[in-house]
Amino acid sequence: MSNDPFKLGKAKGIRSTEKALLVEIEDDPEEKPERWIPLSVIHDDSECYEDGTEGELVVHLWWAEKNGLT
Repeated sequence: MSNDPFKLGKAKGIRSTEKALLVEIEDDPEEKPERWIPLSVIHDDSECYEDGTEGELVVHLWWAEKNGLT
């Protein structure tokens, strides 16, 4: 598994739980503007990492590949 960063695009954190962050992603390839992202796969380089944050959403590459986002 690769923990390399993968940029999903500009996003806004809408709501969070203990384990996940609901984000609104601009230009989502699957046309799902809102998506739950497990907190454990949000990369340290991500500008969007909790509710109320906005910016580049960066996740681990292995997770993006597993979910068909690459």
